[in-house]
Amino acid sequence: MNPSAPDADPTTLIKTHYTSHIRSQSASSDPHNKAVASAFGYTPHDLASIPSTSNLGVSCGNPLARAGLKEGETLLDLGCGGGLDCFLASPRVGKTGRVVGVDMTASMLELAERNRKLGGYGNVEFLNANITSLPLPSGTADIITSNCTINLVPHAQKPVVFQETFRLLRPGGRLAVSDILAKRDFPEELRNDVGLYVGCVVGASEVREYEKWLREAGYEDIFIIDTEKDLNVYKEVGILDMTDGNTDEGDTRLPEETQTGCCGVTKSTEDRRQTSSDRLADVDLNEYVGAYQIFAIKPDA
Repeated sequence: MNPSAPDADPTTLIKTHYTSHIRSQSASSDPHNKAVASAFGYTPHDLASIPSTSNLGVSCGNPLARAGLKEGETLLDLGCGGGLDCFLASPRVGKTGRVVGVDMTASMLELAERNRKLGGYGNVEFLNANITSLPLPSGTADIITSNCTINLVPHAQKPVVFQETFRLLRPGGRLAVSDILAKRDFPEELRNDVGLYVGCVVGASEVREYEKWLREAGYEDIFIIDTEKDLNVYKEVGILDMTDGNTDEGDTRLPEETQTGCCGVTKSTEDRRQTSSDRLADVDLNEYVGAYQIFAIKPDA
């Protein structure tokens, strides 16, 4: 199915893109993936301590940096991908702790499970689910993390994600998220670009919106911090491109029902055979979006 066809939905677009990203991985991908992870706060020791294929170069921060993990805790990671943050969390929570990675893309979970077996992570498990509705009991987790995932949720459903995380946390539990948030409007010709949507850019919401949704969900002690990381690294590794053979003509338009975000989206009149990186050649992503660390606490009962 053409992912940019008018009847495509956000879930289809995301699954198609990230399945293709996994299939495109090779030995030559590793330096690029490490460059992205390093740019967003992972140390050489972090990356050397986990299976290399768990790092797919799609991070926008390191949510574990503010997690304050303790032995025996249960961590829930939303949008776990190949398992990067799950495997880094595993030794920190120890044998008495538990790590649950959640993803809705089957190919991601297959990769994550292979990595889990490769690394022998006995306290890690994976769950196929949508992060707006998780088949887990209330009060499951001490901490919930997410790395560049919530911005992929359709705009109207983002408050639901924060409500769901609040339900899943135990009293006193923490939410630690790395995400891309919007600073200003993108030019009209870029706002409905599929590559920029699945690459976590044009679907970004505003800081004030995240703060509002977190407070409405019931969170306290909310911190939303601009890490001032350079997002142009995404252009260098091609993660924003969506012309990979799944589209007959390299059509990079978003379907109309996917055209959501902080500023709304309109149809592009530019040549749709260009890749997203081509379109962004002279664009400084840092002017329009930023990489943020979001931290909040569920009050004690």
